[in-house]
Amino acid sequence: MSGTDQIDERASGATSEPLRRNRDFVLLWSANVGSVLGANISSLAYPLIALDLTGSAVQAGLIGSATLITHIVFRLPAGALVDRWNRRRTMLACDLLRAGLLLAVVAGLLSGRLTFWMLLGAAVISGTCAVFFHPAQMSALRRIVPTGRLPQAFALNEARDQVATIAGPPLGGLLYGLGQAVPFAGQLLAYLCSFLAILAIRTPMDVQEREEERGSLLQDIVEGLRWTWAQRLLRVMLLAAAGVNLVFSALTFGVIVIVEQGGATSAEVGLMLGVSGVGGLLGALTAPRLLRFSPVVVILGVFWVSAALVPLMAISPTIAVIAPALAAMLFLMPAANVILGSYQVAVTPDRLQGRVISSLALIGSLAGPVGPVAAGSIIERWGPAAALSAIGVVMLIVAAGTTASRTIRHMPSLADAARATGETPDDAGRGEIRDVPPG
Repeated sequence: MSGTDQIDERASGATSEPLRRNRDFVLLWSANVGSVLGANISSLAYPLIALDLTGSAVQAGLIGSATLITHIVFRLPAGALVDRWNRRRTMLACDLLRAGLLLAVVAGLLSGRLTFWMLLGAAVISGTCAVFFHPAQMSALRRIVPTGRLPQAFALNEARDQVATIAGPPLGGLLYGLGQAVPFAGQLLAYLCSFLAILAIRTPMDVQEREEERGSLLQDIVEGLRWTWAQRLLRVMLLAAAGVNLVFSALTFGVIVIVEQGGATSAEVGLMLGVSGVGGLLGALTAPRLLRFSPVVVILGVFWVSAALVPLMAISPTIAVIAPALAAMLFLMPAANVILGSYQVAVTPDRLQGRVISSLALIGSLAGPVGPVAAGSIIERWGPAAALSAIGVVMLIVAAGTTASRTIRHMPSLADAARATGETPDDAGRGEIRDVPPG
């Protein structure tokens, strides 16, 4: 593998200035800390409030299901609309709306007038705002960060998300213990901080497309899907990501059931998940070092190591084996996520960023819900070893298929991939991105 196949800052023409000195990136990253942490706090706070209001686990679960459905239904329209709207105003509006909803929830709790349906509505609308916020901030990243710095930016985003995922639910539970309204007040503060950070960003974020070039909303959605699927590199990476998502959703659910059936206590299950979460966090922090290698080596290494570790769990399905194996898999995965995210943002025309981001997020996650159901069915019928073996086979297929792909084996450098679609590195961050037809 030649040096030109690596994610090389010198080849991409990136500035030598570190991201910590990129004022607008620091502001955007900080804004997302508040947004992501707030979302993870709410993942526990909303169901707990619902349980207190109704005493029904079904209604508490309805909030989570409704939010998931919202993400699926609005994902593609949100991407198309974000490509029409000013990205800064979109993010600001989302933060203000979410803050207003939380203020209403806090007022309802303090006055004793909050109902389940009010809480459900707040959760759904807040989830919808998140669906719009994500492609807007990802699209803005391409304007703010030079191409050669995208891997480092995505690595920092991975670390942020891992911290929020680990800290958010426990923090939500801790704040809830101080008072029902406290976690929502904490979220409100997080969204207000996000609003102020975005307001301070100077880089222009409006989409470079004339009004007369736009079709209907449906035509915009179809255009985004077609462009995404026409890019061979994105298509192959998307299929691989969908397979990995299926594996991890099945594995995460499956190991919880398996160790509990094996007699593990809830504290031991929590410890297992905590260890794996720390593995993901360390992986996100280490990702920039791994990206010094060829992206091909990193992606294939991640997939083959995962394919080798799952059978070990099948041989000995105990916490002592599962916890470190799962942590090792999650340690490696952020590097693959960074590569996929960097290439997607680098090669996508500015006017299509929102639609492509939303398309990848939706398609890549569709296989996820199948995993827990499939794992549970196999465990119930044939036992833990069979379930873990089946998951291992799927991971093996993903690793072998990715290795066999000529597109992956001959993956261009990040700079070359951007040039091939007209997204030249020197255009980044100055609003001079050129669009060319997909090829």
